[in-house]
Amino acid sequence: MRTGKIAGVEIVVNNWFLVLIVLFSIAGLASKVLLIFSAVLWHELAHALMAGGLGYKVRQVELLPFGAVARIDRLADAGAASEIMIAAAGPLASIGLAVLCYTGMAGAGPGRELLTFYGEVNIMLAGFNLLPALPLDGGRILRAILTGRRDYRDATAIVVTLSYVISCMLLLWAGVSYWLYSTLNLTLLVAAGFLLLTARTENNLAGFRALRILANKKAELTSSGVMPTNHLTAMESTIIKDVIRLFGPEQYNIVHIINRNFELCGALTETQVWEGLLKRGIKARIKEFL
Repeated sequence: MRTGKIAGVEIVVNNWFLVLIVLFSIAGLASKVLLIFSAVLWHELAHALMAGGLGYKVRQVELLPFGAVARIDRLADAGAASEIMIAAAGPLASIGLAVLCYTGMAGAGPGRELLTFYGEVNIMLAGFNLLPALPLDGGRILRAILTGRRDYRDATAIVVTLSYVISCMLLLWAGVSYWLYSTLNLTLLVAAGFLLLTARTENNLAGFRALRILANKKAELTSSGVMPTNHLTAMESTIIKDVIRLFGPEQYNIVHIINRNFELCGALTETQVWEGLLKRGIKARIKEFL
């Protein structure tokens, strides 16, 4: 159900979310549920507004029964700096809201309990999202940092491995809690299952990212006739893997190839590199592409 727009971003309420509100209202917990989801909405809007400020089109934010999701066009094609800024915006917004809650508790009176609860919710939301696991914000930030030294697929594989480790730790935590207190923590189990499934999906999609980015660049260049270009210079003996890891997603790349005498041997467009890669493999030397 569409409820309106905030700063130009369409807000959609999932029907199951409405059912959840009704159920919690019957149980007398409606106010706390609404506070939780307002915190999640604030978190997602921060991502959306940052993405919009960086030039990405934000279509909508949907409230789901167990969270929210911001739908942002071409977000997966963002460069490392943009991805870090967009990912960090959510946790920073949650921490800022928590600070406001704690600073306002002094004169809150009867509302002190709700302010304390709301502050704790925002702190937990920020803390969980900063875990170095995909698709959480912390995992996206770590992957973006790793792409400075590795290609996107290798960086994704490293963070996915961390995601599996964190999932196992959450499962272990749930098991120890049950053994000690005879209480099953469903939140930990759901979080562990969520990370296991979504991290595997992220790993599967990483291999298609480069081709998707190239297709978007070609479409943009064809339609506008011009776009920003990044020029690279490589020795003719350079392994192609070391070249493509420097390809940024927000510019078209052209590689100039020189020999040991620093004479220009030729140049390759990004499209030629990727097409040649399919024939020659990731370990070929760039001179073989000429």
